[in-house]
Amino acid sequence: MKIVYNGKEREFKTGEKAIDIAKELNAKKGTIVAEINGRLIDLSAEVKEDGEIKFFTFNDNAGKKVFWHSSAHILATAVKRLYPDAVLGIGPAIAEGFYYDIYNLKAGDNDLESIEKEMEKIIKENLAFERKEISKEEAKELLKDNKFKLEIIEGVNGNLSIYKNGEFYDLCRGPHIPSTGYVGAVKLLKVSGAYWKGDSKREVMTRIYGISFPSKKELESYLKLMEERKEHDHKKIGKDLDLFEFSELSPGSPFFTAKGTIIYNELLKFARELDKKYEYSEIITPIIAKIDLWKISGHFDKYRENMFKVTPFESDEEYGLKPMNCPFSALLFKSKTRSYRDLPMRLADYGFLHRYELEGTLDGLLRTRLMEQNDSHVYVTEEQIEGEILRMFDIMDETYKPFNFKPIMKLATRPEKRIGEDALWDKAESILKDTLEKRGYKYEIKEGDGAFYGPKIDIYVLDFSGRVEDAYAVSTIQLDFNLAVRFEAKYVGKDNKEHFPIVIHRSIMGTIGRFMGIILENSKGELPLWLSPVQVKVMTITERNNKYAEEVVKKLKENGMRVESDTENGTLDYKIRKAQLEKIPFVVVIGDKEEEKKTIAVRNRKGNTKYNVEIAAFIKDRLNDIVNRSDYEEK
Repeated sequence: MKIVYNGKEREFKTGEKAIDIAKELNAKKGTIVAEINGRLIDLSAEVKEDGEIKFFTFNDNAGKKVFWHSSAHILATAVKRLYPDAVLGIGPAIAEGFYYDIYNLKAGDNDLESIEKEMEKIIKENLAFERKEISKEEAKELLKDNKFKLEIIEGVNGNLSIYKNGEFYDLCRGPHIPSTGYVGAVKLLKVSGAYWKGDSKREVMTRIYGISFPSKKELESYLKLMEERKEHDHKKIGKDLDLFEFSELSPGSPFFTAKGTIIYNELLKFARELDKKYEYSEIITPIIAKIDLWKISGHFDKYRENMFKVTPFESDEEYGLKPMNCPFSALLFKSKTRSYRDLPMRLADYGFLHRYELEGTLDGLLRTRLMEQNDSHVYVTEEQIEGEILRMFDIMDETYKPFNFKPIMKLATRPEKRIGEDALWDKAESILKDTLEKRGYKYEIKEGDGAFYGPKIDIYVLDFSGRVEDAYAVSTIQLDFNLAVRFEAKYVGKDNKEHFPIVIHRSIMGTIGRFMGIILENSKGELPLWLSPVQVKVMTITERNNKYAEEVVKKLKENGMRVESDTENGTLDYKIRKAQLEKIPFVVVIGDKEEEKKTIAVRNRKGNTKYNVEIAAFIKDRLNDIVNRSDYEEK
């Protein structure tokens, strides 16, 4: 058979194992899984077809997923050894690590150490992962005592496969690492509860989370990073700085405090200023509509599991809370006759959105059910697409600049569940590629990850660690040839004939709350002056300086600065320490010398103090920082 590897063709005997092919081709050291013609296979699998072969290590995303999924099997093996009556659910790899959902398991965080030790024994046993294909009938007989596996089997057409390691076997598509010994280090992280299939009406499972690596050194580095993450966790920062709260009575919906609302509104103000600069018109649309709207848009068929259904108390009519703004912009566009002269029509909509995210996936401000985007929909002719997307890149650059964000571009292509003709998808994907390349961006292809109505450019920024795999998804630019057609939203062209516009969906900050959470995590709560809820705190050394301090506070407030004062009894060191914990950018200290000279002493967040500062000069410099949204701190 003919095998292509790294662009070169080689002949191999049909049925040769992938691991032997890897050795012959001198594949990367640490290879754990193979891919033939886009399909992942075990290294122990026999290759019986011509095609292109690839090999992946733990350093590849595909390799990590296989490694962590295999680790979930090792976890399940350990649990069944220690708790024979436990009933296994599912154990997938996740973005970082793995988990297994288990029924009839009375185990908590205190039991993780013993389970972890059993996993280490299984790893030392170096048990091979062996695949066997079986029929549905065989699978039902083999797993007849596990109602969860039987439920999974019923939902599958055709034959199935199981994987065996030692005495343990599990229903699984695979592939897996060659043996348990490939895992160099494992750590179980926590135990939580989860509903089977995320359904609150179903059984409550015990979910055990873990992480694993090829070496102990990598695990140690990861655990160190986890400790750092705790200090950068926006939920902790939000609580410490009194910025937002959550309630079990409204899960996934943030309550912003007075201080948090200042940050939120400053971000909104920034977004609106850029929209105005780039000639977007802001609109306001409803947050609720009849289900008919979502049927027209396609959301009812493709997205309804993520929507909130609303039914009036005295009526059988069904409505939906909007998860996206796009259908409403289409209704507004078609509300009157449009001409080619109206295009591009740039409509910005900051309406609140509601999406039903499972409770287990909610994560502070980073993943919520209630959100507000700096969203827009731009109606264009085909000739205008490239220019508008390049314009959006300019807005993105200006948005990211104050935070020193560097964009990581990913092009998401057509998903399996989609609307529209393939020819239009070909055209849309080609246009997005051309714009990325014209601007000189390097980009990664995310196969099948586009929206159901069109391909998109997803834009990420790094977190504090600088690890690409931990980057936050922030902005999106989506190209849609279908929305206007579905709504019969047309314009009259130069030829006096009706045409359908193309719609570009665009959100630069993403959701405002999420953007705020990212800033909090990356800055560790040390916000730039223009975003800080309290920009200056004025404090006195003695009570006799209080009157002069009041005069200083008044001048700062008259110039629009957000100021607090601390003139209570207490040592200066204590007051300064308190301001540091509150992450206040500038502390103004007033003592006898300052009052006598009618000046102030200014201490910045880095601990540098400047004496004999003229009040007018300080105000001028700080207002300049605020207007320019700079992160300058006086040294």
